[in-house]
Amino acid sequence: MAAALQLLVRTPETASVLTGLPELSAAQSGVSSLPAKSAVPSPDGTKLAAVTDAGVDIISLSNGAKLLSLAVPGVVLLDWSKTGAFLTTAQRPSKQEDGQPAKNIKAWDTATGSVVLELGAKSVNKEAWPLLQWGAGDEAAFHGVTNTVHQYSRASGFKTAKKIPIKGASSFQPCPAPGKQLLAAFIAEAKGQPAVATVVDCSGEQPVTISRKSFYRATGASMMWNAPGTAVLFMATCETDATNQSYYGESKLHYLPAEMSRADEACAVAMPKEGPVHDVQWSPAGDYFVVVAGFMPAKVMLLDNRCKPVYDLGSGPYSTARWNPFGRFLAIAGFGNLPGDIVFYNKLSKGVCKQMGATRSASSVSAAWSPCGRYFMTATTAPRLRVDNNVRVFNYVGDKVCERPFETLLEAAWLPPPPGTTYEDRPASPERLAAGGKGGGAAAAGGGSAAASKPAAAYRPPGMRSLQSHLQAGAAAINSGGSGPTFSLAYDSSSKPGRISQSTGKPMPPGAEFVTKAASKNAKKRANKKAKAGGEGAADGAEDAEDEPAAAAAGQGSSSNAAAGVAGVTEQLAGASVSGAAAAGGDADAAQKRVRALQKKLRQIQQLKERRDTEGPSALEPEQLQKIEAEASVIAEIEELGGTA
Repeated sequence: MAAALQLLVRTPETASVLTGLPELSAAQSGVSSLPAKSAVPSPDGTKLAAVTDAGVDIISLSNGAKLLSLAVPGVVLLDWSKTGAFLTTAQRPSKQEDGQPAKNIKAWDTATGSVVLELGAKSVNKEAWPLLQWGAGDEAAFHGVTNTVHQYSRASGFKTAKKIPIKGASSFQPCPAPGKQLLAAFIAEAKGQPAVATVVDCSGEQPVTISRKSFYRATGASMMWNAPGTAVLFMATCETDATNQSYYGESKLHYLPAEMSRADEACAVAMPKEGPVHDVQWSPAGDYFVVVAGFMPAKVMLLDNRCKPVYDLGSGPYSTARWNPFGRFLAIAGFGNLPGDIVFYNKLSKGVCKQMGATRSASSVSAAWSPCGRYFMTATTAPRLRVDNNVRVFNYVGDKVCERPFETLLEAAWLPPPPGTTYEDRPASPERLAAGGKGGGAAAAGGGSAAASKPAAAYRPPGMRSLQSHLQAGAAAINSGGSGPTFSLAYDSSSKPGRISQSTGKPMPPGAEFVTKAASKNAKKRANKKAKAGGEGAADGAEDAEDEPAAAAAGQGSSSNAAAGVAGVTEQLAGASVSGAAAAGGDADAAQKRVRALQKKLRQIQQLKERRDTEGPSALEPEQLQKIEAEASVIAEIEELGGTA
């Protein structure tokens, strides 16, 4: 059974639920004008946690009745568990009467209102929240301390903690898949040692490393598991940019499999364009993920769950990617200081993406798909923007369904469907696709349905009007499949969407470089042009060579002509012998360089062996132990090249 879609909106004074498209009016029954400093709905869509001056109230979303009141004043952050059975609250750090730090992190049982777990934290902020993370099915709660992650089991009433030692771990994320006790952890770069991303199995007494990857220039990371729990993405960030190309530091994306048999597939995700990683999102099914990366205009790329590039979605002024709940539709948008262009795609079989429509939602801050997967909501909220706050809803082809303005809007989000509500994963309607395709260009330029009344355009100085028309022409050309203007900061006319060709020869490792069809075609054109230019030069040289024997024949006769021919053959043979000797010399130099490199590696292995004998194997990293095991193969290769070990 399908229920009416509902939006939760919060203003500085109250929180309310809006229902009914396209009206978006206040709900007749349920939550309406509820005083709240913050409001977070439960994952099952039945309850709402509202922060007040006295504490936290648990409200029923069906009738608006107060189910529970938690006496915990000064709450600054909230977080629900996976099933909604527990609620985590955070207060600002403080001290008790005896001078000891107060336990400001509490987990509450929402059925009884009792505290099941209390912890202390020296600092509380949105970037590191939640400090208490829940496993699949709320069977365990995880909390990180220095060099250790504590696991509190629900079966033991959260009274005892199992200690999972991970030296230097600064952040972690439990696997969301049921039945898998896996933990993804990040160790920041420190004291000249590289940062480490790792996946460990914590089901036994001691954690077992499933996969591991080390890299430099990373001081923080966020982790994203796919739904089946077979892979995890690490978004590594650094506060400074070593290339001095960005004031905001740099970011890299790394892929780690969660299966020991595929541990060697851990790699850095090859970005389609140089620059920062703006957004990365797993499909709800966990079979694909989309990456938005690169300096503007950013590039958008679709990869499968083994980190192999599948489809190139082109480039544009984009910074955000959102999947609908079924993983069928994909929205690529550019919010923040970008113009707000949104492009909707339909992901077909084998990762092929077909554009369904486009629109523009100017000045938007956040966006999300509805639970039914057919509508896309954007919101302009404070404090990012304190004017023109609104909520807009579009369908999956870019037609504007409704818009509601607010004097000041702080938050807007879809409410999860209540229990018993099911939505079907329906394909796109052919009639709606046809209508959206006809009005796609107008929607991209105007930000809504072609049938809707066009709002009055903002005033632009005469000197800026030509630039604005230039950008609009480029956007319309790109959306219609044509080529854009010759130069634009928002669109790249040379970037065309299409399937990413896979090599038919030796298989490429995960994360290796790739080429699109357009790039391959352009490379062939350049090669043909270069060959043609070289052929013309060779033909000119041949004509000059033919003129000289002809002149010699005219002055000296046939005997001189024969002598000249013999001399030419002799010169060709001499040139061939010289080139052959040069090639042989080049091979010898390459072999000597290889021998010197292997001898250097052998010396490093000897140093590692001495360190292992004096300090023990635990003092070495796994990569260093593998290097020691490769000693025999290094010696064999040196001897094969004629060197001495």
